[in-house]
Amino acid sequence: MANSADRNLSASDVLNWDYLVQISVKAEKPARNLAEALAGFAYDFTSVSSEEIRNKMLTDFLRNATENTSRENAEEVIRCLSERLRSDHQSLRRFAKQSGVRLKLFG
Repeated sequence: MANSADRNLSASDVLNWDYLVQISVKAEKPARNLAEALAGFAYDFTSVSSEEIRNKMLTDFLRNATENTSRENAEEVIRCLSERLRSDHQSLRRFAKQSGVRLKLFG
């Protein structure tokens, strides 16, 4: 039997659901800043019932935010996102790695 460190994390396990619900705002127009972008993401994320779609949403968000950056900058994106979304840094980092985001070997 695989231990919890070996199983793939789901986006809902990684992100702070209660906080996402708290900050979620339906986007009426394109986001002008990070706070608006995260509020729109939170609304979309918490409005979807499919775990598969939520996993894809977070994977796409992380890949877009870290594409063509150094491993150090990708680590900074993960750190910033975990702080802004009040989510566990190590879990988000693990999800990012399992989603193909290039990170430092140890973080």
